[in-house]
Amino acid sequence: KVLEAAAGEGFLSPGAVLAGVDHSEGFLQSGEQGPLISLGAADLAVDLGTGGGLPGIVLASRTRAQWAFIERSERRCRFLEWAVRELNLGIRVEVINGDARELARSAYRGRATLVTARGFGTPAVTAEIGAALLIVGGTLVVSEPPPRDDGASAERWPSVGIGRLGLMDAGGWHSGMFGYRALSATSAAPERFPRGAAMMASNPIF
Repeated sequence: KVLEAAAGEGFLSPGAVLAGVDHSEGFLQSGEQGPLISLGAADLAVDLGTGGGLPGIVLASRTRAQWAFIERSERRCRFLEWAVRELNLGIRVEVINGDARELARSAYRGRATLVTARGFGTPAVTAEIGAALLIVGGTLVVSEPPPRDDGASAERWPSVGIGRLGLMDAGGWHSGMFGYRALSATSAAPERFPRGAAMMASNPIF
């Protein structure tokens, strides 16, 4: 119902509604190998650019963690607030109308066990912001495009580039037709990250 309402508002495509639950659940599991990431009630998870609710709404419904949905669009935030109430998730979900970069420089910095991103931004921007939000040992999970035969997919997350942010590649997987990549925080992100939007665009970290 909530995802259909998001499509009615123009926040999700009909295809995203049909595949939304399966795609979202894949952020936490490695195909038939079972759970990849386990979240407890004391854990904080952040969904970057929640938009029409994917994967945040689904994952908040499937886990016991505290969630923060960060979204720049005020209209989308009003919708997300309605969806959270509709699903009785208000005690565990905070909808934040703002810029994810600013969130990564707020009291949320270094607190998240999990950060998720579905179509949030370029790999470099997503990594800069996600790394700053993670606790050491936390994981950034990103939805990936279909694999290419020329090996270009592997270059999306170069080890030297993500290493500058305190991240390491924890591997990729597929769940059904969907692909994912996990990056683990081996150390706290340096204080200079994330940089300003203009700097991230003109001089990407990788």
